[in-house]
Amino acid sequence: MLCGCAVTRAYARTPVLITLAEQRLEDKYKSATLNRDPALPRVLEYFLMMNTIHSHAYSDSLDVTFLESPIPSERQEKIVTQFWGSTHTYKIPCFRLYFQYYTEQCRIVYQSHGTNLAIRTHRHIAELASRIQAGIPRSEVYEFVEKAQWASAPASIDSINASIDLTARLLYMLDIGEFRNGHSGRNPLLWVQGSLQEFVQEKLTEANSEPEDGIRFEKSFNLIRMVGIAGFNVELTSNLSDHLRFRDSDKTVKIFHHASFLEAHKQTSAYPPGLVDETLATLALLFPKGDKETERWYKKQGNAEELDKSILRRPKTVLGIKECRYWHDRLVILKTEFDESRPSTMTQWWNDRRDVSQWYPLWVAISLTVLFGLVQSIEGALQVYKAFNP
Repeated sequence: MLCGCAVTRAYARTPVLITLAEQRLEDKYKSATLNRDPALPRVLEYFLMMNTIHSHAYSDSLDVTFLESPIPSERQEKIVTQFWGSTHTYKIPCFRLYFQYYTEQCRIVYQSHGTNLAIRTHRHIAELASRIQAGIPRSEVYEFVEKAQWASAPASIDSINASIDLTARLLYMLDIGEFRNGHSGRNPLLWVQGSLQEFVQEKLTEANSEPEDGIRFEKSFNLIRMVGIAGFNVELTSNLSDHLRFRDSDKTVKIFHHASFLEAHKQTSAYPPGLVDETLATLALLFPKGDKETERWYKKQGNAEELDKSILRRPKTVLGIKECRYWHDRLVILKTEFDESRPSTMTQWWNDRRDVSQWYPLWVAISLTVLFGLVQSIEGALQVYKAFNP
């Protein structure tokens, strides 16, 4: 049995041993030995406490469990550097929402595989990321994880693949792979061979098959008008491949709203050429800068920690449909659905000023109808009054 002083000495010598020992004890804790060794929970609790202290004392170390939350800013900066290189400028506001995504994805994969997962720490993820970013085929990445033996027991095929898919998700903010506790209700992105860069290029390829005759983005084509006039629902997403996807069954459009994350990637080659700039241009189109209605609507979509307010400060841009390479077809579908929609409530009719030449005559006619109806009601009331009061 380990004593507190022995643990303290081990901690003082090598901080990384705390994480590894914690994981081994956690595996042990979840086994059938719990009832046979009443002191084991106390030892595990001690290790967890020491790991918490270690996380703050060595806030720039990656040798701690990836399940920590929140992740210290010093460690965030190191993760960003490991993922995308030293030329990638780290700014806390740019990656605040991203690291919420990072923590959530780590939690999802851990809930799916538990202690059987092939990776344990931020460093394991970073080492996987460096090989993936180098363009190594998935088969070689798999062999690397298999030989690394980071876990206390040999990792299964599923747990190795889950570790690779998790790292791919964290690199590109794409829902790559399938996790039991992270089902999205759509066909998953399955990376099974070749490099991740080739896979991303294939999935986020140029799409220009939809006819674009007469498609123009007027000032009224923005998110608040889609909601207020066409009755669209909006679903904010952290999956880039779902951006601008329109679900006809319930008139829902998905928006990838991580503008700060995209802005931080403008100078990198992580994504296909032009994709980041085009995505940011679509956000500037849908969230017009300085529009108070849009700002009020966005702030109601979640608490401040769940939103990226820089999306409201995107510089105005003139976006033509012919300039769109990656989101062309989804923009055509979205614009067509918006143009063909008709208001179904009085509020929507009032807000629908897409065709001013029809809006004014319509409301003049409605106003006159209401006025004449009111006059007739007053006249009828006076006649009744006179009949009873001659």
